[in-house]
Amino acid sequence: LGVRSEVTEAVLNHKNGMILGSANLIYLEIVKIINHPYYLVDISTLFEVFNLILIIAIGFELIRSLILIISSDTVPTVPIIQIAIIAVSNKIITLDIKQTNVNTIVGLALLIAALGLAHFLLKYRRSNQKISKIGKETETD
Repeated sequence: LGVRSEVTEAVLNHKNGMILGSANLIYLEIVKIINHPYYLVDISTLFEVFNLILIIAIGFELIRSLILIISSDTVPTVPIIQIAIIAVSNKIITLDIKQTNVNTIVGLALLIAALGLAHFLLKYRRSNQKISKIGKETETD
């Protein structure tokens, strides 16, 4: 029990670091926009900002999942699949199509399809379990 509280405290400290990191990202990007001529932003800066925002989202989801794993006796699979979907989506969004071969694109497409199917099946299984529990409770009444 003491180890769980120490790990939870460490995770919460990382959460504060993420908030400060996000604030630093916003500051740096505002400085880039202001220093750029006529407040225009080029496409590479937009991709960089979007990539960093997605990395922060992945980090937040990882911390949230770590808290769920620590506080639970079982490993919650749905949040882990969701993190993987976000990470692969980040890669797909920031992918340079001109520099990427077909095998990589097909591999990423198959990976996102497999993760989507896994997410659907896990959610479907969970909803069926809830429905069967409700059905059993009404039969015993």
